[in-house]
Amino acid sequence: MLVQAFLCELLKLKRARITWIVTAVYAFAPLMLGLMMTVLMRPALGRRMGLLTAKAELTIGAANWPTYLTLTAALFAGGLIVLAVVEAFVFGREYAEGTAKNLLTLPVDRATLVAAKFAVSAVWFVAMAAVVYAVALAVGFAIGLPGFQGALLVGSVRTVATLVLQVLLAGAAGAWLAIVGRGYLAPIGVTVLLLLIGDLFSHTGWGPWVPWSIVLLSAGTAPGSAPVGAGSMAILVIFFLAVAIASYLAMDRSDNLQ
Repeated sequence: MLVQAFLCELLKLKRARITWIVTAVYAFAPLMLGLMMTVLMRPALGRRMGLLTAKAELTIGAANWPTYLTLTAALFAGGLIVLAVVEAFVFGREYAEGTAKNLLTLPVDRATLVAAKFAVSAVWFVAMAAVVYAVALAVGFAIGLPGFQGALLVGSVRTVATLVLQVLLAGAAGAWLAIVGRGYLAPIGVTVLLLLIGDLFSHTGWGPWVPWSIVLLSAGTAPGSAPVGAGSMAILVIFFLAVAIASYLAMDRSDNLQ
């Protein structure tokens, strides 16, 4: 039954325009990063485009592969907001369109529905992450960034894979918010707030214990903070399980009048 529910949810994504729109917008981020790198490498081009090389140097630093891949990792930390959009659609679409009453009357266990939606959300986000990373690599080679090494790429892939996993775990709150909020706005709005809270704690000693701070610390956006270890990953797993259970209970207690 879980497989059928998963395929049904996947079919919904295939026929929805937002699937491709969100993916295209997310994939645009490395293009902008590549533009800033190009400005650093070719100041004359930046001046012709009206861009300030000095500002790019202060914002980014050096134009090379190590810096570029580090900044690319930061794009995946920002994936917390992207995942919130994904889960807002997957979990909140029926409420927003007034079809939740039909979904909740299906002869399918609600734990199965929740599991299928989490699985589809994960597949969608991982697919987007793969596209974004592929675009980032293509842009880096296209603009001719110096300093590329195979070991550097291996380390970057490992970092990005870790970040994607952490985002899926820490961003699970969007699913519960979509169910209890019965729509799109709650998961997106609250996730932005949680990301700001995570950024605050990432500059303190509490960062490795706050789910959203853990993602930012792993991406290297808060230098000088405490490192992320196995304990932080355990926190993320526990947080995800708690949210998954809360999401099931919220849907299980829903009625078909919503």
